Amino acid sequence: MTRHAFGGGIADYVLKYEADGVLQLAANAQVTFWNAATEGAQLTDLLDTTGQPILDGVVTADGNGAIPPFGQGPEGVRAMWASAAADGQGPRRLMLASDSADELGDIQGRLLQIEEKLAGVGAITVAPTAPAAPAIGDVWIDTSPPAGSEPLAFRAASGVAGTYGPNLSCALPNGLAAGDYLVSIIVINSDVGQTVAAVPAGWTELVAPVLTGGDTRVAVYGTVYATGQPAPAWTFTADAKATAALAGYANADPQVQIGAVYERPGSSAQIEAPSITTADPDMLIVCAFGEKSSAATSITEPEGTELRIAQLGFNTNAVPSALLCDFAQPVPGATGTRIATYNAMSNNGLGVQIGLRPRSA
Repeated sequence: MTRHAFGGGIADYVLKYEADGVLQLAANAQVTFWNAATEGAQLTDLLDTTGQPILDGVVTADGNGAIPPFGQGPEGVRAMWASAAADGQGPRRLMLASDSADELGDIQGRLLQIEEKLAGVGAITVAPTAPAAPAIGDVWIDTSPPAGSEPLAFRAASGVAGTYGPNLSCALPNGLAAGDYLVSIIVINSDVGQTVAAVPAGWTELVAPVLTGGDTRVAVYGTVYATGQPAPAWTFTADAKATAALAGYANADPQVQIGAVYERPGSSAQIEAPSITTADPDMLIVCAFGEKSSAATSITEPEGTELRIAQLGFNTNAVPSALLCDFAQPVPGATGTRIATYNAMSNNGLGVQIGLRPRSA
């Protein structure tokens, strides 16, 4: 797919209201880009004029408030919603690709060449529906949206760690959209038998709380996000240290494939997530890991996966930690075992793979 140029146009300026209500140009404003006028996901795959990635997808306006030409947007994107806020809150304004006119001129030139070749032979119809009575030699250029599912894509992630308490809540990340599928994992210090008292409201238990190593419980949950849905909250049967992490995915079917659960035997720095065998193409596999150790301060995601969140505790005795990562599985078949590595040894831990299917159109 083609990347398109943005910025540098006559309308590409950032404005702000001063305290007296006067509208002023916003010099050196930090601009983020989104795929929707509200909510949606931030677009960070931006390139500068030299073809290098732009850090965090944030473009800085110049001293006059003008958004400079910044190279290229994500592949296939011809319009983005610009925001003068890092989290996309507040008003957004639509920015169109600056090379759209060139692209349109090229298309018009190609159509003219086709028309010249078909002169006296047939007619050209450019429309989302076919002509009612096409004749021999007629050409129909279908402009309707492509059929099929939108690709699965990571949306956003968040995490939280708590000291001793009877409950824990993990804030939902910014950028979620209605219909996204969320996966969450919670790990609790179960040294006196604590467990999760109930499934969080609106969530489905993908992996029921598993006691591993004799003093740690790990559970995994899923839900289809609805606008305004509250953050998941877990209540424990007794005070416990706990850590939670969650990740959201766009265009995922709510019917997920849950793999076998691995429980770490003996003292080790590694935790496995067993392979699953997929039957559908273009799946995305989420790996969830949880453990508790005395001094874990880093987790390395399995080779070949994209780290979404590694949530550590407060680096005190018996602190739980959680990790979520994912990888694409374009062809049906075995996904292979994935191994997360910790910088501390422990005799407990859980790993599992959750298969996400593309949502049907």
